[in-house]
Amino acid sequence: MIVLRRLGFLTLSWLRGMGKMGLFLFHTLFCAVTPPLKFSWIIRQIWFIGYQSTLVILLTGAFSGMVLGLQGYYTLNRFGSTALLGPMVALSLIKELGPVLSGLMVTGRAGSAMTAEIGIMRISEQVDAMELMGLNPFRYLIVPKLIAGIIALPLLTAIFDVVGIFGGYFVGGKLLGMGEGTYFGEMANYVKMEDVLEGIYKSFSFGAIITWVCCYKGYHAGFGAEGVSKATTQAVVLSSVLILFWDYIMTSLLF
Repeated sequence: MIVLRRLGFLTLSWLRGMGKMGLFLFHTLFCAVTPPLKFSWIIRQIWFIGYQSTLVILLTGAFSGMVLGLQGYYTLNRFGSTALLGPMVALSLIKELGPVLSGLMVTGRAGSAMTAEIGIMRISEQVDAMELMGLNPFRYLIVPKLIAGIIALPLLTAIFDVVGIFGGYFVGGKLLGMGEGTYFGEMANYVKMEDVLEGIYKSFSFGAIITWVCCYKGYHAGFGAEGVSKATTQAVVLSSVLILFWDYIMTSLLF
């Protein structure tokens, strides 16, 4: 009975947490579709989430494409199919690695900072002060981050894909002697618009997941520095797991 009681307590706690996160998302979406929107705050968050993450995305995309080009060339060479290196690199990046790795990088760089920022405002009672002044914290703190994440992540994913494709060409074409026409020509034959749209849809959803989870954890952070650090760790871990889980769901059920 003790084991069953503890199992029931954990189940109810998990369901309670999921319900609170669902209500948090519903409230955020309601504020996002009703005026007024704080456009200056949205632009500021696009700058923070998008522009300031560009360097990380460039480096990650370049080396991911180079690794794909190197490993893919030697793998395809065993079957005499090195001409398909371009499509392999492009499809791997556009459909899976681009959205997923971009989401994970943004989670580690911007998501953790968002959680810490809102968490510090919560424990220092700045959120309570906004409510006392008649200001809706969701419109100033949560909604701009959600909209900015949905806008910025597809753009960062596109940058990741382009840099990764050229990174694969640098290894396959310049270092291993593969022809430029073969690399890009076969890519044009195999990569379809549906593949590009799949990556875009995933990046949109990943941007919403990152901002939703990180803002929620920061908004409900515990007291003190320990509470903020715990909320930041939980936000990064949960966002990363949800990105991988949702990527599988979208790939298996929707595409």
